[in-house]
Amino acid sequence: MLQWPELIERIRDYHPEADAGVLERLRLFLAALPTRTAAVAHHAIPFHPMEVAEILTDLGLDMASVVAGMLVEGVTTAAVTLEQVRAEFGVTAAFLVEGTARIGQLSSRSRPDTQAEDYRRMILALARDIRVVLIRLALSLQQLRAMVTTNLPPDSPLVARITGEVLGIDAPIAHRLGIYWLKNQLEDLSFRLREPELYADLLDRLQKRRKGGADVVRKVVAIIGNRLEEYGIKGQVSGREKHPYSVWCKLQRKGSSLDDLHDLIAYRIVVENKADCYRALGMIHGELVPIPGRFKDYIALPKSNGYQSLHTACIGPFGNRIEIQIRTEEMHQMAEGGVAAHWYYKSGGLGVGKGVGVTGYAWLQELLKVHQGADDPEQFLENVKIDLFPDEIYLFTPQGKILTLPRGATPVDFAYAVHTAVGDRCQGCKVNGRIMPLRTPLNTGDTVEILTGKHPHPNRNWLQFVVSGKAKYCITRWIKERERDQLIAMGREMLERETRKIGHGLLLGDRAVQRGVEAFGLPDAEELFFQVGAARLSTTVALHRIFPEETAPGARAAGVGKGAGSEKKGSGKKGLTLTGLLTDMAVHAARCCGPVPGDPIVGIVTTGRGITIHTRDCPTLHTFVHEPERWIDTLTWPTAEEDQHAARLRVMVSSAKRALAQTTEAVAGVKANILEARFRDRDREPCELLLEVEVHDSEHLEQVRKAVAALPGVFSVERVRG
Repeated sequence: MLQWPELIERIRDYHPEADAGVLERLRLFLAALPTRTAAVAHHAIPFHPMEVAEILTDLGLDMASVVAGMLVEGVTTAAVTLEQVRAEFGVTAAFLVEGTARIGQLSSRSRPDTQAEDYRRMILALARDIRVVLIRLALSLQQLRAMVTTNLPPDSPLVARITGEVLGIDAPIAHRLGIYWLKNQLEDLSFRLREPELYADLLDRLQKRRKGGADVVRKVVAIIGNRLEEYGIKGQVSGREKHPYSVWCKLQRKGSSLDDLHDLIAYRIVVENKADCYRALGMIHGELVPIPGRFKDYIALPKSNGYQSLHTACIGPFGNRIEIQIRTEEMHQMAEGGVAAHWYYKSGGLGVGKGVGVTGYAWLQELLKVHQGADDPEQFLENVKIDLFPDEIYLFTPQGKILTLPRGATPVDFAYAVHTAVGDRCQGCKVNGRIMPLRTPLNTGDTVEILTGKHPHPNRNWLQFVVSGKAKYCITRWIKERERDQLIAMGREMLERETRKIGHGLLLGDRAVQRGVEAFGLPDAEELFFQVGAARLSTTVALHRIFPEETAPGARAAGVGKGAGSEKKGSGKKGLTLTGLLTDMAVHAARCCGPVPGDPIVGIVTTGRGITIHTRDCPTLHTFVHEPERWIDTLTWPTAEEDQHAARLRVMVSSAKRALAQTTEAVAGVKANILEARFRDRDREPCELLLEVEVHDSEHLEQVRKAVAALPGVFSVERVRG
């Protein structure tokens, strides 16, 4: 076991300025902690903080990481608080402890094997600092080593749970980060714990097949390197033996025996260009005996993911069957990180040119190399904090299933990700057990429960905060379907009302409706009603086609596409013109609030009338609060609007005598018209004069109000709502 003086020396090897006083405080702090009780140590796996520290120094991590790795267990078992860590060892150490402990809490969640990749991605997304991931991996390795020494039975539930988590999550993360020695140890120790007899047998068989001594890889690397120099080829040679778990996986996958495997020892040659790849291949086949049928040219014929390399298998210098891969540096980078990498470390502190990225495992390898010569590793690691998967969050259902959604997603997005029917019937939600608003932004690791009603009722306002494509599509589709149903009913009612005016009684007969359907070339009666309800076909034109002999001889069947907005109303006024309409529906102003251009407005779909425009402060809007599908809140007035609009004013005047005449003059003076004027309580002082005036917009109305307010004897002038 590593001792404290040795730990200080290990850190100072790559961090000469390290403060030994921090480790001394840590030693005293740990010594003062109580021994773990049997209840806390129920799993009987010893925790060795010094061994964790040794693994972290093998990774070349900074002092804060070493401190955090040795204290995580204490915080997890409540022997130490984060406040104590922050007070004794600083904010950074506390941050790393908290992040590592938070990831450790995921172990208590049940997860099917099919979600292993989601868990790996969630862990990486939770770790905004890469040191948190590395500390977790060091803790897992120490735990496996301790389990081996305790001789736990391979069928123990504890062995199954921990090794399953390591093989499914930790080892793949180590592989993705390029820490192969750590990955290999995690896998081999898990394999050894799960299948001790199989592991021992396979290890014995591998050792018997090895020729050339224990350091055969180093010897062959030197031989191949010398041959490259003799042939005038510039390149780097590396090699490794397959570790037992990797060999076992390949045997299981291929269903073959150990004698059939040719790549138990693999070597890689990285050269400067493509031509040198083939020159190196010629050299290898000239110096070693190639195994027939084992050559593959992935340079001329790359794999579908872009992988390129030359593969060949030969009988090595010591009689071992070896695999050799030959590639350029560019091909090597693609193979190591390539299109399969899920994230990129962007340049900054690694000596990489601006705008150039190093992918996946490669950047961590480079980080560790540079770290060995860094004067201040704490500052160096501060500069390489990363936020992995910035555009995704990972969420739990109450049953433990993971769903991936875009960052900024809300419970409504989550509901539609579960199922369209759940989204349509969503009425509320619980986030981590608490009732929360549906527009609440979710965070990675949240558990979300959707509260549903019996009937679907998506809300148009949800479109203002949902971010996922599925949620937007489903909400919009539902609203359009509901609007279509309403417009069909509206169109039917409008036609029925008009037919009663020409003496055709109650409902339209089937024969008459079919006549109109055929006249306009529509597929069915529903489409005819929809065209009328949506104001794409005026009732006048429709009636002329349905009852040509009974409608006015001057009526013209202009065809589908003429909106009702172009019809003359009974009052001689044109229909309102607005921008932001979903369809060309008939539009009119509500009498209750009398909106004019310049007023903030909202549209309410009204059966039989089209869209009724209200001011946003209209007191009658509260009656529609439970019918969100009827609201159209995207309407705006056109920039150039010359139409006249009716508005009402209440004038409190001291005497009715001459009040009307003066008021008429004042209104005419600002180029407005009076549509109606009437007194209320003429005998009182002051009396009330109600005016309905025609104006262009809200500014024009304000001019009228000021002109009237300036008259002698006028106490107040205010706009009437309702």
